[in-house]
Amino acid sequence: MKTSYVAAGLLVLALGLWMASGLFASKGDENEQSEDASKQEQDVNTVKVEYIDVTLSPKSRDIILQGQLEPRRHLQLRAETGSTVETIEVSKGSKVNEGDVIVSLSLDGRDADLREAQALLQTARSQQKAAASLQQKGLQSQVQLEQALAQLASARAQLARIQRDIDNTKIVAPFNGVVNALPLEVGTMVNNGDMVAELVDNNGFTVSAQVAQQVLSQLKLGKQINVKLITGEVLPGELSFISSVADSASRSFTVEAEVDNVGGNIAAGVSASMVIPVEQVEAVFLSPSALSLGDDGELGVKLIDNNNEVVFNPIQLVSSTLEGAWVTGIPDNSRVITLGQGFVKQGQVVEPVLAASQNNENS
Repeated sequence: MKTSYVAAGLLVLALGLWMASGLFASKGDENEQSEDASKQEQDVNTVKVEYIDVTLSPKSRDIILQGQLEPRRHLQLRAETGSTVETIEVSKGSKVNEGDVIVSLSLDGRDADLREAQALLQTARSQQKAAASLQQKGLQSQVQLEQALAQLASARAQLARIQRDIDNTKIVAPFNGVVNALPLEVGTMVNNGDMVAELVDNNGFTVSAQVAQQVLSQLKLGKQINVKLITGEVLPGELSFISSVADSASRSFTVEAEVDNVGGNIAAGVSASMVIPVEQVEAVFLSPSALSLGDDGELGVKLIDNNNEVVFNPIQLVSSTLEGAWVTGIPDNSRVITLGQGFVKQGQVVEPVLAASQNNENS
């Protein structure tokens, strides 16, 4: 009987030990499963992102003003005497030099008037000489001498008027340029003051634009600039005028620059941008896809730090094109996320992958 009790006790103890070992094993498995789940969750949260290593380079920060090319000189030539158009010496669009005849008007008897005035002047000179001789001999009064002098002066003035009127029948170019308009035909009657031609000096242009008062202090007369035309051409220029009075409506100031039209192939009126360099900065060119907004709406990029964590870095735009933007404010040799930045947030650990373009460059 005693033996049976001992056997029963040993059996109960063995069962307890077996159950305890199962419980410990279960708890160990649960711990291992928890660690595996945590590791899997961490692996899921680690997002792969593509990045580039940026290297800063010098870049000019510019002020860009929108304007247009205006000819340095734009003149409507008007008749200074009345007559009919006898000849038109040039055609519309042709280039002329200073002194070239553009339109000739008919003399209409002015040549006869000239000969008459010349004869009257000769008579007046003879009468003045005779009066002076007689006055010296006491045979003529001082008053008669002065009358002869007055007649001589009148004859000279009459000849000069007729000569000037004849000269005015030749309408000449006052400067080198292009004939932009010729609203006449041979035989047209022209009155004094009528427009006979329009002349444009295309050897150079004045570019005018409006600038905000906040940046006016950064502009200086004589500063070298670039003028970028809407056609893509770039012309060197120089600031020639800065208004000292603001426009009453816009509170902006007028600025002007002078540019040369080398070859005379550029037309006036073309839209142009004045690119005025202000300072040199250290910047990098980035694709628009690399830019993002911070929590407060600030423009910036997302970087990867040494711990592979995402860091938002504010930037400042230097200039921009359709292909991308030059920006400053990024530390040199930073890792800028270029793909996947929309799926990660600041402080998140990521798996960085170097962009294929830089991989190819490095290889």
